[in-house]
Amino acid sequence: MHAILILVHAAAATVALAAGLAALRYPALVGVHAVGTVLMSATLAGALWVGRAGGTAVLDVVFSALLVLSLVMSWRSVRAWQHRPARGEGTSAGYVAAVGFNCISLVTGLLAVAALRTGWGPVAITAAGVLPALVGRVPLDRAVRARQRPTLLRGRGTRAPGELADPAGRAT
Repeated sequence: MHAILILVHAAAATVALAAGLAALRYPALVGVHAVGTVLMSATLAGALWVGRAGGTAVLDVVFSALLVLSLVMSWRSVRAWQHRPARGEGTSAGYVAAVGFNCISLVTGLLAVAALRTGWGPVAITAAGVLPALVGRVPLDRAVRARQRPTLLRGRGTRAPGELADPAGRAT
């Protein structure tokens, strides 16, 4: 049973990563990403429950932390799905931050588990857990900032969203 749950978990994580990367450009795919992360979390919880007696204390702590991370990812992916842009609209900073965080976390989890399973030691595990986050934050932060910039050039007489007009109709 444990092996089946791990297999379904890995497949769901793979689908979630592929759909998450695609959803950054094609928001209609964020639902697939959300289903993948929720299924990934559920099967990880099941695998940890079924296989809880076979691990060392260190592995139990690591996989428990990964379970908490997967639950946060599931929540963020469902929220991104709920707040996905309408067809033809651009993605918001919050949407990109949520999906981007999940993609970085999926790559981190993949590499950390690979480092754990290869037995390369704590340096490799630490590198696998830290490097994807450090490298992934650069393009993610840039993409989020690009969506937060106010419009610098507006036509005369137009207002920014939320900007009040004076009684004469001029922007204030």
